[in-house]
Amino acid sequence: MPGWSEPQDLKTWIARGLSLRGTVLFLCVVAVLISEVRFSWVEILVGRYLAVTNSHRPELGSVWEQGRLKQVATQTLEQMVTQQLTAQREAREASSLAQLIEGLSASQGAMISAAQFKSLYIQIPEAAARNLFSPILMLRISAEKSWDRVYLERENGQVGIYLLDRSNNVLSYKTLNDQQLKSTGTDPHTLAGSLDEQPEFAGRIYPADRFFMALDTLAPETQRGVLSQPVTLLSAQGIPLRVGVSDEVEADMIRIGIEMDTAQGRQIVLAMGQEWAVWQVRMLLEPRLSKPPSSKMRWPLIREDR
Repeated sequence: MPGWSEPQDLKTWIARGLSLRGTVLFLCVVAVLISEVRFSWVEILVGRYLAVTNSHRPELGSVWEQGRLKQVATQTLEQMVTQQLTAQREAREASSLAQLIEGLSASQGAMISAAQFKSLYIQIPEAAARNLFSPILMLRISAEKSWDRVYLERENGQVGIYLLDRSNNVLSYKTLNDQQLKSTGTDPHTLAGSLDEQPEFAGRIYPADRFFMALDTLAPETQRGVLSQPVTLLSAQGIPLRVGVSDEVEADMIRIGIEMDTAQGRQIVLAMGQEWAVWQVRMLLEPRLSKPPSSKMRWPLIREDR
């Protein structure tokens, strides 16, 4: 039986090393090392073991933390991209400027083409559209072929509209607050209830037949200044009962409320009129009214002959 004790001299070391048993052991070790280098079977076995036991090990350490942060960052980025794509799609599909502005969020704006903005712009009442952007300005930058896109954003309760060129340089911009949004006709067009429930119309409510009779005696230009889109009133459900004139003036525009008697109850259809034109109607309804204080006489004084 071979001895397993430690050799006592160099000759015994060499003899045991060159023996059959030593040679076989050496070759086995070399074979294992070569197979590992060639096939990486140790890494594969360790990896499979870690994958099987992964759910049972605690997620601790910097490696786990880095992986978690990477996963969270990837999910957040995917959500941002999805929200941006959704916002752009909704902006392109908007059928009115009111719908486009309503879809704006505080975290991201919307970019639309100049052609789409012009198609939405022409739907706004003419008087209100002039207070948004001058049509002459829009024609000029279109003729110069510099206007390419429009960017809209909501911030601090206001909406900013920027006319941009191809390099995103600002050609013109307008910042609108809540009152100015109403003056451009982008606020909701109907309210439930009666004019008596709206404090802004208090003391300025007239029977609808008297109001429209007075309006019918004025020149067509003045009529358009009071109601730029009377067809919208004809398309509204119900019968007009009373008309209220707001006591607030914003950007030379006054809000007008027409109380309608509908099957669902009383509703108020809202419109925007130019200050000078509305005052002419009120002076016919209330002859003792003085003209609005202004250094400029902006309303025509000649009525249509009947």
